[in-house]
Amino acid sequence: MADCPKCGKHLRMIDWRQTCPHCGVNLIYFRSNEKLLDDSEKAEIEHAHSQPRIDRAKAAYFGSPVAIARFVMTILPVVTLLIPFVKFSGAQGTKLINLVSVVNFFRGGGLNTMLGALPGSAFAFALAFLCLAAVMFLINAIFLIASFGKHGRARQTALYAFTFLLAVDALVCFFIGRGGIDVFTKQYTSASLYIGAFVFILAELAALCVNCALYIRGIKVKYTPCLIGGLPKEEYFSLVEQGMTREQIRRKMLVALAQMQEEYDKKVAAEEAEHERGGE
Repeated sequence: MADCPKCGKHLRMIDWRQTCPHCGVNLIYFRSNEKLLDDSEKAEIEHAHSQPRIDRAKAAYFGSPVAIARFVMTILPVVTLLIPFVKFSGAQGTKLINLVSVVNFFRGGGLNTMLGALPGSAFAFALAFLCLAAVMFLINAIFLIASFGKHGRARQTALYAFTFLLAVDALVCFFIGRGGIDVFTKQYTSASLYIGAFVFILAELAALCVNCALYIRGIKVKYTPCLIGGLPKEEYFSLVEQGMTREQIRRKMLVALAQMQEEYDKKVAAEEAEHERGGE
């Protein structure tokens, strides 16, 4: 069993009541106010640590017109793939390929076909690089949340650059492997890039440029003020670093809370006086 938190005497198994048999203190409510203050202080400290991350995440998506433009340009490349980017030609006529056509290709078992053709088909590599570049938009959009973190600048720029390189690799492999399209279809004998391919490349390049422009220009993150026991978090953490005891810090908290209450009372009184004057 435990010991009494007040007198320190040992509590036996038969001491089942909520009061200590030695000093009579209520074991449940002993120092309950202090425990509530501790819990409240811990919650405010955790909030003070997490709120800056939330503020940086909001700034990364909507902190400025350039940040909004970056978010739009992150999603735009995959939308441009709805524009036909390859044209097949043959005896059956012509067929335009876009993202929907690629999705239908994979739904029809095209993944096994592509994996089987990868060792010797540059056209298969072009399709693989294109799919990876399309999927990267989701990864880029997710990692934006930490783009103003410690390593956010380097990581985000590397992700956008990698996505652009994947799009370029897809373009190069397509030129190399146009003769291997019979791996995917027997109906068409030649293929050529269509306007959507160039739009996609330009959109990926624009996303990379907007990201670099945002970091070069910089953005001021609006941090939400955080209080710990009525003290600004900067002051609280400074007092802790100075080695102040909890009791000394809480005396300062009491003063700060009293000032806040006084200011609130004055504000309420002023509003009531204004309301009374307006009612006359």
